[in-house]
Amino acid sequence: MPYSTQATNQVFEYITHKIKTRQWVPGTKIATETQLCQELGVSRAAVRQAIEKLSALRVLRKLQGSGTYVEEFEQTSLSGLIYYPVTRHTMKTVLEFRRMFDSYSTELFIQKCTQEDIAKLRKNYSEMSEASSDHERFRYLDNEFHDLIAKGTRNPIIAQISDLLTDLLREHQSALYSSVGPEHAIQYHGMILSCIEQGNAELAGIYARMHIDNSLHTLEETPEEAPKLYAEK
Repeated sequence: MPYSTQATNQVFEYITHKIKTRQWVPGTKIATETQLCQELGVSRAAVRQAIEKLSALRVLRKLQGSGTYVEEFEQTSLSGLIYYPVTRHTMKTVLEFRRMFDSYSTELFIQKCTQEDIAKLRKNYSEMSEASSDHERFRYLDNEFHDLIAKGTRNPIIAQISDLLTDLLREHQSALYSSVGPEHAIQYHGMILSCIEQGNAELAGIYARMHIDNSLHTLEETPEEAPKLYAEK
């Protein structure tokens, strides 16, 4: 059977779906190459290519003479995080990083931004305030707000990390949305935007941290089972 990119993508998505839905948890030995070929009707080359990609992301770990295993969440790469299910632990890990990342990005944005950048944030905030009943639209705008700030720092590393986090943040915001609701983000985004308009970097950074602290507190109050449900939709 000839190798094809489509077949490789099929295997890639099959494996990552198994991981995200907890059918294959960290430490689990995944199906063999032969089993995957038979299950999906693809070539061995396609299976190997998909496994190589996931191994490069440190989502999978190959052990000589033993097989291929799902890597532990703590050992995966930043790009590989999106292939793990949303749990209390993964959500807390992401939020702890965002507490530092969002705060500094906001402070640097105020130093580097243009009036056009601020106008884009105003537009985003206005649209976000009107989209509270549209969950998908609201989450998109929530992500965009943070992305606009990251891009406005004019720091390519911050911008690239923001790009990498976009999908991951979307997964976790989806889970938090059901617990926190839109009012939380609207309130803090409004306070952050007001500080940006005033050029108050210190207070903007404080509000950015408070925004995440509120989410962390909500997470601690959320039943352990809740995040699992979001991952299995």
